[in-house]
Amino acid sequence: MLGDAEIHALDGNLGTIIQQNQQHHTDLQNLLEKFRQLLDSYNNLKSDYEEEKEAREKYKRMARGQFKEHLVKAGSEGGVTAARLLHDSIRELIHDRLGSQADQCRIMVRIYANVLGLSKSLARSGFVGHEARSLAPFAASFTRAQDLFDFVDAGDKKEGADYKIREMFRLFADNNQCKHIFFAGCHDSGYSNLLTPYRGRTDRITLLKGAGFHSEYERLDLPVRELPSVFMSTSLGGNGSMISNHTASPSNTSRSICKHFQKGICRYGTACIKVHIPQGQQLSKSEDHTSSPPGRVSPTPTRNQDYYASNLVPNINPVWYDCIPTNSAGDRIDTYCPMPSHDAWDTYTRRAKIHKPCNKFHLGGDCGNVSCEYDHTRLDPSSLDVMKYILRQRPCQTGPSCRSLKCYLGHLCQKDGCRGTKPCKFNRYAHTLDLHIAGYISPLERRDPGPSPPSESSGEVYSADSNEEVPSMLGTYVF
Repeated sequence: MLGDAEIHALDGNLGTIIQQNQQHHTDLQNLLEKFRQLLDSYNNLKSDYEEEKEAREKYKRMARGQFKEHLVKAGSEGGVTAARLLHDSIRELIHDRLGSQADQCRIMVRIYANVLGLSKSLARSGFVGHEARSLAPFAASFTRAQDLFDFVDAGDKKEGADYKIREMFRLFADNNQCKHIFFAGCHDSGYSNLLTPYRGRTDRITLLKGAGFHSEYERLDLPVRELPSVFMSTSLGGNGSMISNHTASPSNTSRSICKHFQKGICRYGTACIKVHIPQGQQLSKSEDHTSSPPGRVSPTPTRNQDYYASNLVPNINPVWYDCIPTNSAGDRIDTYCPMPSHDAWDTYTRRAKIHKPCNKFHLGGDCGNVSCEYDHTRLDPSSLDVMKYILRQRPCQTGPSCRSLKCYLGHLCQKDGCRGTKPCKFNRYAHTLDLHIAGYISPLERRDPGPSPPSESSGEVYSADSNEEVPSMLGTYVF
C-alpha cells in the first residue's frame, strides 16, 4: 500500500501532467489558428496572382489582336492612319450591307483598353518604346483623327474595360437609330454571353476578327469579317516577331486562293480550306499563269505607304519639270504625296476657316477668275502640302490619260492598303499601275493654249473643313 508521501507526489505529478496537456492543447490551437491564417493569406495571394495573370494574358491577347505593326510603331502618325483605314474599311462593309442607305450613316468607334498594361505588352513585343503609357500618342491621335472615334483609357482595373464595353453595347444594341454594330472583342470568350441573346441577328451584328478569335463565337451564327488593312491577322511569336500565315508553302500551292478573305468577308477563318493571302499576292511565280499588258503589272503584295514611298518619286526632276511623267504603257504617274503632319493640318484648318485658299491658283498655278471668291494670298509650304494631299484623294476624270500640267487631282490611288473597292473613288486600274517612270511627254498646254481641262472648284472638293451637309442619323457603331 502506498504511503501518504507517495500519494501526494503522484497527485502533484498528475496535476503537472494535466497542466502540461492544457498548455499543449492551447499551443496546438494557436498553431492551428496561425496555420489557418497562413492558408487564408496564401489563398488570397493566389487569387490575386491568378487575377493578375489572367489580366496580363488578356492584354497579351489584346496586343496580338490590335492594329497592324507598322501603324502602332508609327506612333501619332500611325494613329491618324489607323483611324482613316478603319473608317474606310467599315464604310466599305456598310455599303455592302446597306447599299445606298450607307451614305446617310455616320460611323462611331469606341475602343476601351488599359493603356498602361497594353503599352507594356506591346513594348515587350518591340512595337513601342519602354516608357510608361508609350501607346498614348497613338491612342490620342486615333481619337483626334475622326470626330466620332474614341480610344478610351479604361484604367488598370480588371473590370474597367469590360464594364464599359458591355454597357455601350447594350446602349446601342436596341437603339433603332443604330443601323449595325461591328464587334471586335472576340479575342477571348468573355463577351460570348453578352452576344448570345443576339444569336443569328445577322441584320444587326457583325463580328470583326483579329489575330485572336475564340471558337465560342463561331456558335453564334453571326457574320465574321476581317479588316486586313487595319488589324493584325496573325499572332506574335515568342520572340516578338510576326508569324505570317500568308507565306506560300509547298502544301499551299495546290490549294486555291480564298477570294472572300481578300474581300475581308471570309467567315471560316483558320478553318477555311482555301489559302488566305492578301489581295494581289500570288503563291509563287510559277503559279501565276496570267499575263499583264506591257507596262501594266499585276497588283503588288501590299501597296501601303512604304511601297508608295519607295516606288514613287517625291519630286519631278527639274530637267523635266514642264513635262508629264508616264510609265511604259503611257499612264500618267503622280509624285509621292504622304499624309501631312498634325501641325500642318491644324495650320491649314485655321487658315481655311478664315478664307478658303483657291485650288486653281495655289495648285494649278493659275486661276483666271478675276472675281474669284477664294484666297490667293501666299500659303506656307505645310498648308500647300495639305491642299495637295486633299486634292490627290480626288480622282481626275480623265484618269492616267490626263496630259494637263495644271491638273492637281489624283491619277492613281495612294491610300495605305486600299483594295480598290468602295468607298474608294479610284477605279481598280488606278490601284495597279506600274509606278516606274519610263519617260516624259509634252503636256497639253504646249500643244493647245486653250483653257485647262475642267477640275473641281475650290468649294466642291474635299477640304479639312468640308461644307458638305452631315446627316444627323447615327448609322453604325463599332467597338
